[in-house]
Amino acid sequence: MTIYLITGDDESLVLEELGTRVHELIGDGDRSLMLDDYDAEKSTVEEIEIAVRAAVDAANTLALFTERRVVVLRHVNVPKVDALQPLVGYLASPVAATDFIFTATGAVAKSVLDAIKKAGGSTVATAVSQKPKERELWFREQLELAGLRLDPHAISAINDTLGNDTGRFPGIVDTLLSTYGTGKKLSYDDVVIFLGESGSTAPWHLTDAIDSGNTGEALKVLHRLMHAGEMHPLQVMVLLHRHFERFARLDGENVSSPADAMALLSIRSEFPARKAMQQAEKLGSDAIAQGIVLLADADVQLRGQRDWPEELVMEVLVARLSRLAGGARRNRAISRQR
Repeated sequence: MTIYLITGDDESLVLEELGTRVHELIGDGDRSLMLDDYDAEKSTVEEIEIAVRAAVDAANTLALFTERRVVVLRHVNVPKVDALQPLVGYLASPVAATDFIFTATGAVAKSVLDAIKKAGGSTVATAVSQKPKERELWFREQLELAGLRLDPHAISAINDTLGNDTGRFPGIVDTLLSTYGTGKKLSYDDVVIFLGESGSTAPWHLTDAIDSGNTGEALKVLHRLMHAGEMHPLQVMVLLHRHFERFARLDGENVSSPADAMALLSIRSEFPARKAMQQAEKLGSDAIAQGIVLLADADVQLRGQRDWPEELVMEVLVARLSRLAGGARRNRAISRQR
């Protein structure tokens, strides 16, 4: 029996740690049979109480086809003390064959903290040390866990650029994996272009702006990347190709959870997997296919088929991709109103 409480102010780091712990507990087991995932961050008191009771009921139920069950209850800091009584009662006599993981991005009720401690649980804090040497060691460990190999100068560049702004780190890991994979050792030059140096911005700000359908912001970020960030248009193309490639791989597959998306996309982080799954669903098959065609056309144009400046090719591409995402959002909104 394992009980974890994962805490931290940064949701992305909490999710990273949650993904790691779930992977450790399930191992080669079947996630669909072993994992029950609940979230207490709901809009009404009744929904919060239902989520807590459902998690407790799952923890009390012995698995039929596996030796163990893993139960996750996210945002255990949200429920009031009364709503947490079923959980406190469970922790007084937890089921030996159930592993329970809680996450919290705020203060947790003392009754729950005491119950977790008495049950032999452990608290895993995701807060990163503000001391430069300790922080650099943390970056190194997280990169290794993600399957990335960086030379010391590249790791130092991440540490020096991000400082204590570690919330940006999962996005950098996702970008490096999308761009290079895990097959090569990355140098300083490979990494520094994605760090969002002074006067520049982080590459994932571009894909976020495109996904939101904000054409003006997407073009603004594109200009900052190619000018202050000194990214070549072909490097931006790689970033966008990988981004839409994930949507294409998810489209039409039976993906019902971030864990399924992680397995399909061969990534170890829940945060980018969840984002890709949600955006692929929002876009739909037609918009994803159109995006792939737009990327292919722009790639040919960059290689000389059309006598346009490279920056203009990228501006047109980013504007079209952004409008594509915005159109998909409007279509969904209209469908809901009918």
